[in-house]
Amino acid sequence: MRLSRSVFLVALMVPGTLAGQSVLGSGGLGLRSEPLDAVQRALGGVGVTTRRAAVLPGNPLASLDVLAPTIAFTAQPQWGKFTVGSERGNFFANRFPVLGFAYPLGTKGVVTLTAGSQFDQNWSVESKDSVDIAGGTVGITDTFLSEGGIVAIQAGWARRWTNTLASGVTLGVYRGGLERSFTRSFDLVAADTIFLANPIAGSTNFGRWTHSGPLASVNVAWDPSAALQLGAAVGWGGTIRVDPEEGFATANRKVSIPLELKVSAIAVLSSALALNAGVSSSNWKNLGDPDVDAVAGGRVLSYGGGMELEVLSFWAGGLPLRLGYRRSELPFRFLRNRVRESVVSFGFTVVLAQALDVPLAALDVAFESGSRNSGNYKESLRRLTMTLLVGGR
Repeated sequence: MRLSRSVFLVALMVPGTLAGQSVLGSGGLGLRSEPLDAVQRALGGVGVTTRRAAVLPGNPLASLDVLAPTIAFTAQPQWGKFTVGSERGNFFANRFPVLGFAYPLGTKGVVTLTAGSQFDQNWSVESKDSVDIAGGTVGITDTFLSEGGIVAIQAGWARRWTNTLASGVTLGVYRGGLERSFTRSFDLVAADTIFLANPIAGSTNFGRWTHSGPLASVNVAWDPSAALQLGAAVGWGGTIRVDPEEGFATANRKVSIPLELKVSAIAVLSSALALNAGVSSSNWKNLGDPDVDAVAGGRVLSYGGGMELEVLSFWAGGLPLRLGYRRSELPFRFLRNRVRESVVSFGFTVVLAQALDVPLAALDVAFESGSRNSGNYKESLRRLTMTLLVGGR
């Protein structure tokens, strides 16, 4: 991974073209992708308190009000443009889907099983240059490719102890893999348009790693009144083992994931209007690996809020509309600078089927527009999140 980082930095300093998915996933464990559904994305929240039943990784409390076995599927493509120095380009990414299943235990309990990506390391860079060989100038193309990520698989349990107090726990494991390669190819035609009699063979170096480790979380929700819901969660990330498989991968590595504290609240102002706000904090430093610590972002704070308005009906039920804003800091620096993401969001829910006023299938949609900044590197970001929920919501 050290070689991959070095050649990537060289690519940013020479003339060339950057392409592929967001290169912000090149540092540390990659680009963090929080496993939020479309409702939480649209409201700018942190996934602790929910007004409607949902299936969220790390938060079984969100599933306490499901009335029947429920499955959820969340897809999230994102795309945009970036600039770094004089270079410009486009990127596109499609994260690993978030999958979830919730099974109610009577009217007071629930168990859940979820899987969703936590860190994404899919990015690519292409840099073009030229070298002098045997008195002629030959063009070269260097391609840096990273493919992989880390997925969290979690089992959760939650129970409502009183009408106003509930708690839940999750246990899980990290699983993932990563492959990075550096390929250099030479043009068949020299700069003076003379065809090379003996084309120069290219070369490729690569490395492959696997990731594994434990994780857990504890959630608490308190409803002091019918109009207010408060929630808190503590997530423990354990230690992720990074084991080399082949190529230029060398020694085993261990990265400690810090505790993350989340708090949020929902205020129901009327039957048609609700407000949502949340904040999360974690300290990404002294993670146990020198290479990762060199790009760790230190104290990371994220916050957001939004509103939900339901005054329309569509298809088989109501049509809640949502607006939100979120500002996040990413755990890993990019070219020694902090990375910040700011987005505004809009979303809605379409009830696809219901019986006796109980939604049996619904599609939640959220669209975010914003930016990521790190020094002179800037991205304009568009993100679409779609959650299909089938069961007794």
